[in-house]
Amino acid sequence: MKELYNTLYELGVIWREEHQYTVNEGKKNEKIVIPIPEVSTVAKYLRQVCHFAFISTGDSSDKSPLYLYHYDKGVYTDSVDLFNKLCAKFDSRLKPRAWADIRAFIRTTTRISKPFSDHTRIPVANGVFNLKTKQLEPFSPDFVITSKIRTAYNGAARKPILDGWFDFEQWLDIIACGDSEIYALLWQIMNEAINPNRTRGKLAILLGDGNNGKGTFQSLLMNLIGADKVATLRPDQFEGHNLASLSGKVCNIGDDISNRYIDEVSDLMSIVTGDTVTINPKHQQPFELSLKLFCLFSANELPRVRNKSQGWYRRLCIVPFKADFNGQKERPEIKNIFLKDTELLEWVLFKILNMPAFDKFIEPEAVTKEIDSYKKENDYLYAFVTDDYTERELHLIERVPLKWIKEEYRTFLAENDLSAHIPYSFGKDLVRILRVHTGGKYSLRQGRLKKKEAEVFPYPLTIAEYTEYPLRLVEKDE
Repeated sequence: MKELYNTLYELGVIWREEHQYTVNEGKKNEKIVIPIPEVSTVAKYLRQVCHFAFISTGDSSDKSPLYLYHYDKGVYTDSVDLFNKLCAKFDSRLKPRAWADIRAFIRTTTRISKPFSDHTRIPVANGVFNLKTKQLEPFSPDFVITSKIRTAYNGAARKPILDGWFDFEQWLDIIACGDSEIYALLWQIMNEAINPNRTRGKLAILLGDGNNGKGTFQSLLMNLIGADKVATLRPDQFEGHNLASLSGKVCNIGDDISNRYIDEVSDLMSIVTGDTVTINPKHQQPFELSLKLFCLFSANELPRVRNKSQGWYRRLCIVPFKADFNGQKERPEIKNIFLKDTELLEWVLFKILNMPAFDKFIEPEAVTKEIDSYKKENDYLYAFVTDDYTERELHLIERVPLKWIKEEYRTFLAENDLSAHIPYSFGKDLVRILRVHTGGKYSLRQGRLKKKEAEVFPYPLTIAEYTEYPLRLVEKDE
């Protein structure tokens, strides 16, 4: 920015020389007057040497800050202080009121630019890495970028062995417990975390008790990206004005989330799939924004969630962290020194950016098991269907009274020390889970159970109770 400051200063000097004039010429009180430039004049010169933009997906600039291209950083910034400094460089006599007027004047002639959304180009510390050509491109005002990761791309990076013993790949394999699929998934997570314009439709939760490497892995990502470019929302905070903290960030990392019940996850789900959400900053007008940044969390226990749809489970990537470093000699230098090492971070970034392209995360067997386990913890009806109902092959019976199923569900809850009410949508939910879990066709219908059906039912039924009156029946369709 030094060159820009000097240019504005020189333009100001030239303007003052050209516009100064003499009063009372030839008299004792003769003096040279140097006028203060008009707002429109300063705005004209700023537009000549600066790049301004509104960054919005819409067609209105009313709610957008005025962005200015920062030549040193290669990104657009909405810093008011930087704008004011540029005004002062042109003419130091301008007052703060004039700075605001100049900014308002420039807004009237500034165009709207779409936010940078090319997922094949990754803004890094020293340029924009093109994933297609595998080349580093220079920053340019044409790239409407507002954030970049802190680590520079080094095409000649080589893996360092720090302090003569620390090998990053060996360490990553240790926290993956030697599971090659988890090891590969962790590299994919790193790849996703540095790209705010690409979503593969997943949020990741690092799950495990105690001292197992979750926090150290998260610290690695924070160091790689830069803490100032990482939001820290937990799942229950994805609502209202909290969402404003995600704007301009590369990634979200919520550490050590609570197992407290979460009532609403719709905005989190929208962000995971890159859909539009409403941002509602405090004391400002709400606006809509499409965010694609990766959301990563860590937990000792998973929270139960009201949403029990396949859409929620489909978005989950629960990564088990089974390593146990308890009782071992502490190696604080791994987190405090090695994972902050510039040479190491540049090599990790080099590896990430040169990974083979992939459209979706791999699904390790260990992750699939964790998700199935979570479904049972989050949805007791799902646990009943998978661990009780289908185990007894009740799903093979053509017609089962819903009333009887409810009683069996209550017994299941009691035997497992679980507490849950039976919702109004119980029958509908049961049919949905049966369809997904078994792949069969089921429906909920009103009808009478035939006497013969009641007699051959594998569990005792009161014939009169179940055959004399219309009942809601879960029917297996052919």
